[in-house]
Amino acid sequence: MDDNGQSVYPLLDFIELVENKVPIGGGTAKTQTVKCTQNAAASIALVCSESSYDQSMLILDRLAGLDLSAMTEYRITDCVGSEFVKEVPTHIKAGKIEEISQRLSSNVLKSRIEELNRSSDKEETIKKAVEGKPSGILRKNYNGPTIKAMYVECDGTGVPGRRSELADTKGKHADGTSKTFEAKIGAVFVVEYTSDGVPLLLENGEIYRDKKVSYMGTVRKVDDFGPMLYQHALDNGLEDMDVVVFLGDGAKWVWGIQNEYFPYALTSLDLYHSTERVNALVDLLQFKGRGSAVKKQVFKDKCIKLLHYGQISDMLGMIETASSKKGNEKKLECALSYFRSNIERMDYGAFSACGVFVGSGVIEAGCKVIVGNRMKCAGMHWLKDHAEKMINLRCAVRNNVFLDHFLRNRSAIASCHAS
Repeated sequence: MDDNGQSVYPLLDFIELVENKVPIGGGTAKTQTVKCTQNAAASIALVCSESSYDQSMLILDRLAGLDLSAMTEYRITDCVGSEFVKEVPTHIKAGKIEEISQRLSSNVLKSRIEELNRSSDKEETIKKAVEGKPSGILRKNYNGPTIKAMYVECDGTGVPGRRSELADTKGKHADGTSKTFEAKIGAVFVVEYTSDGVPLLLENGEIYRDKKVSYMGTVRKVDDFGPMLYQHALDNGLEDMDVVVFLGDGAKWVWGIQNEYFPYALTSLDLYHSTERVNALVDLLQFKGRGSAVKKQVFKDKCIKLLHYGQISDMLGMIETASSKKGNEKKLECALSYFRSNIERMDYGAFSACGVFVGSGVIEAGCKVIVGNRMKCAGMHWLKDHAEKMINLRCAVRNNVFLDHFLRNRSAIASCHAS
């Protein structure tokens, strides 16, 4: 007993139990406490981060003999996930961004792209790259100095939410309601080039890329996500980079973050997204006469080929001389203005020839792996707070820091008790 007459269990403190207090019922002041060891909590949360709580019950029962309820799993996972949730950085200063901007203002990849666009063999070089034969140096044969380029990507994806939390959220349904809230995912990875910015190639001719990708995510608003993504880049070596490439889709908030936190980056608008825009744009045009469907497909194929070669002006010229369907004039002009305003981010032929990635497949995969595979299954509806913890938990697992986190905790505990 302590001085207040409460029972004390020193052994429980010694073995460092994970503890999570949660309300028992809606509107009640009573709470229920779930306690388990660090090892058990880590194991339970790891399984629950990969499978639904119902499926996790079966797995944990079969493999470890743990007879847990779905609510107990939820509470333990919620507690463990909270350890990986990061606060919004408040210490980021414009001076730091400006300092990095000045150092990276001379971008080797930008210089190579500009040089290629001025060269006489531009068309042939780009043609080879678009056909999957970029020029470069075999990585296994190169022993010279290299430069590091950090690729930064981000995107948003919907998470099915609880009706109570979506009451005031505008959605895409006819009545203006929403069934989801947005999770924003960021990713960074590093690619090495020669000191002159020449891409290093694998034996199959593909550009070498470090497969290690570091993810982060949140359900917070854009104003919070921006500094969080910037801090994530810093944590992964932004200050040691020689070049930064920012890849994104057409969302305004994406380029707002790039402009504020990565103003010095070489920017590329995702080629897949641009291709979708071309498809939608051609659908606004009128193709008359016999074989109109074939004419439309031929026209679309030509547009997409020009897009892949980065010949945006030529593509727009073709479209501007075509006829639009009646009533689509304003939509067509809006679609054309989108390409005009992003033309510098669509130099895909030169990007490919210089070894710059033009597809945001990494972040698309991240949205699927971090959110889609676990949080968009049939019948799931998430509270924003728990979704935040689950997203950060899954990022920690994918970034290979989940187990390290618990091993460090155990090491610290052992050291403390030993002393």
